[in-house]
Amino acid sequence: MRSWRIRWLCAVLLVALPACGGTGGSSGPVVPGTAPAPANAPADAVERFMRLLAAKDYLGMGHLFGTVEGPITSRDPQQQVERRMYAIASILVNERFVIRPGEGIPGRGPEVTQIPVQITHQGEMKEVPFVVVRTPNGGWLVEQVDLQAITRIQ
Repeated sequence: MRSWRIRWLCAVLLVALPACGGTGGSSGPVVPGTAPAPANAPADAVERFMRLLAAKDYLGMGHLFGTVEGPITSRDPQQQVERRMYAIASILVNERFVIRPGEGIPGRGPEVTQIPVQITHQGEMKEVPFVVVRTPNGGWLVEQVDLQAITRIQ
């Protein structure tokens, strides 16, 4: 049973990792509905992202996931955004999460913070690093989630 779950998680990871990067497809960018207000702090971006994950609001997650240029919802087709966020959410399923204090990443400046999130799923606790970036408008977005921290076989 455990090996089946590990294989399933690895398969989801293989789908999610390439989907988390790259440029938009030829279908055009998402036309966002009512985008949530920008997160005003790194931990706020992570907490909102995790709450949207629990609510299975994949488009909402996409509004909080991106780069310094902005959320992926402003550049990628909605269907692609929802698929990417679904893949990430499938790996980050949890009963509880605790956001730990963040710290800067050497060489990336004060506009980038790494925030460890302790995720509990089926009695197992894993620490998952989130990288959060500040956009030019002063908001914060989740840029990267270390999904291997969850799927790594120990």
